[in-house]
Amino acid sequence: MSNLQSSVLVIGGGISGMQVSLDLSKLGFKVYLVEIKPTIGGTMAQLDKIYPTLDCSLCILAPKMVDIYRNPNIELFSYSYVKNISGSAGDYTITIIKKPRYIKEDLCTGCGDCGEICSVRGIPSEFDTHLKTRGAIYIPFPSSVPPIYLIDESKCLYLNYKICGLCAKACNAEAIDFSQKPKELNLKVGAIVIATGHNQEMPDVYDSFAGSSPNVFSSMQFERLLSANGPTGGQIIRLDDKKHPHSIAFIQCVGSRDVHHPECKKYCSAICCMNSAKEAIVVKEHDPNIDCYI
Repeated sequence: MSNLQSSVLVIGGGISGMQVSLDLSKLGFKVYLVEIKPTIGGTMAQLDKIYPTLDCSLCILAPKMVDIYRNPNIELFSYSYVKNISGSAGDYTITIIKKPRYIKEDLCTGCGDCGEICSVRGIPSEFDTHLKTRGAIYIPFPSSVPPIYLIDESKCLYLNYKICGLCAKACNAEAIDFSQKPKELNLKVGAIVIATGHNQEMPDVYDSFAGSSPNVFSSMQFERLLSANGPTGGQIIRLDDKKHPHSIAFIQCVGSRDVHHPECKKYCSAICCMNSAKEAIVVKEHDPNIDCYI
């Protein structure tokens, strides 16, 4: 019993992983929170409003993100992933790989000068579901935690060709570090919480819809259109002509309840009805004259 560890590993920095980390820290546990993306927040950070209260998503999420960042009992490993787990309940050894941001986290002020001067543009933004673009050096969204920029090593001219380096010249804090390498860290924990979130299904059957028109969106893309910090500033518009639509159709069960396509799930997703109802209500708040069909 003397080998039992009083710390906990939480895998996933979405709302579930964040809440369990905060709860465990209040109980006195040391928490190691590992998130594979550059920022915590997960899917909830991309939403405009949440069901069923239609409260502002970030208004609820952002304070929790800050609490995570400032909590002395929570150690955040963003842009990191779990490589290996060994041991048994009460005494696990965890190997974590922390990917390089090519930014010195203790020096970056988040001023954004590097992002403004970056010469590489037009990269589809993951946060904005490819409806907006970013540079090679970027921060996922303004409320990101940690509020630290990172360099996309697959797009950076200096990392790939040893040319440019404008961001390093623009950084008064001298936070740019092109020499960073992945770091391997070992942790000892007594318990593990898996809160890895979800990925949106993108089966070929969806592509048959989306490929027919630039005005066909996935539910997450539509969430970004509805969001005030989204690619259209919260304006519901058609992407081809930038005009406001008169009607919107919500197509359910794409990728689920489908026995004819092997890449689809045979069971109900249990979320699309609720999600479409919420989005239709929000559409009506934006423009009461838009007809919604579910």
